[in-house]
Amino acid sequence: METLDKTVEGNSYGHNGGLTTRKLVMASFLSAFSIILTRYVSVMIAGGSIRLGFGNLPIIISGILLGPLAGALTGVISDLIGVLVLSQGTFHPGFTLSAILTGAIPGFIIRMNKKNKFTFLNILMANLAVYVLISLFLNTYWLTHILGKGFLVLLPGRAITSGIVTAINTAIIFSLSKIFKYWY
Repeated sequence: METLDKTVEGNSYGHNGGLTTRKLVMASFLSAFSIILTRYVSVMIAGGSIRLGFGNLPIIISGILLGPLAGALTGVISDLIGVLVLSQGTFHPGFTLSAILTGAIPGFIIRMNKKNKFTFLNILMANLAVYVLISLFLNTYWLTHILGKGFLVLLPGRAITSGIVTAINTAIIFSLSKIFKYWY
């Protein structure tokens, strides 16, 4: 019985950092949720240079809860299947890289402080890292390729809307973190 308990504790809940069946199922669910939020609930504004929506929320949650590898997988699956299901423009592999990093970065940030994973500071840092590195810089850069507009032309509008979405994402994830604590 002791061996069974160790197996369940080590593999089922994924404390060892590997991909388990439970993690894959949760990542799949979060990928599906991200596709729905991105492709069907988001609104494109400013000529397609700004997407107002919360499609990154499940990917960030995946990175926080399941770790950087599962978060990255959630991001890549969400992006690739989302493009196949309902493309909202030209496919660009840069956005796939951004989706991968959107899941991986929060996972790495949360892993740095294993004792108190779900503190407001950790969740804020994970969301701010995605906001600055991905939303502001990488995605704006990829859009310059697609839209043919300058980086600094696209940046102000994207900074405002992404900042608002990031603040809301942080509040939602922190509110949900009360539930996350019971999973670990």
